[in-house]
Amino acid sequence: MNHEITVRVVLDARTFRRFCRFDMLRLRKKWVRPVVFALILVAFAFVALLTRKEQSGMIAAVLLAVGLGLPLVYFGSFFSQVNLQVERHRLKPPRRVYTVRLDREGVNVVNDQKEEAPLSVPWKDVQAAFRARGCVYLYVNAARAFLLPDGQADAGPDALWALIEKHMGAKAKKL
Repeated sequence: MNHEITVRVVLDARTFRRFCRFDMLRLRKKWVRPVVFALILVAFAFVALLTRKEQSGMIAAVLLAVGLGLPLVYFGSFFSQVNLQVERHRLKPPRRVYTVRLDREGVNVVNDQKEEAPLSVPWKDVQAAFRARGCVYLYVNAARAFLLPDGQADAGPDALWALIEKHMGAKAKKL
């Protein structure tokens, strides 16, 4: 097994969008509150209809409109923001963004887009790693992840994942 693997990351819009959906909807579970909100308002709309009072139909319609409309706006806004980030980062066509070197000590990242100090994170400080379809999401902290798409490392995807699992143990999870 390699003791050092280098990944020269070329990021595309599809991989970035897939990561954003994973991060928001699966990892952070940001879908729960809008769905609970919608369920509560739909339940109240149903209760309003059961009362069979003079204005219950109108109240139920307003509750349904708000209960279903706000979550739609929430998710629409999220996907719109992701598309804006794709444009801002100019990921169409795919472009080289950073180089990640994984070695015995930890994770070392060099930004390929602009001049800045390299980032070095010891393995013990890396928060989590997730092996998704076609990519590894390596979280160096709760707010920052590096995407390591398959086929871009100087080793195969399985060797890359084996190195990450070796150093991270239970903090490395396959999806």
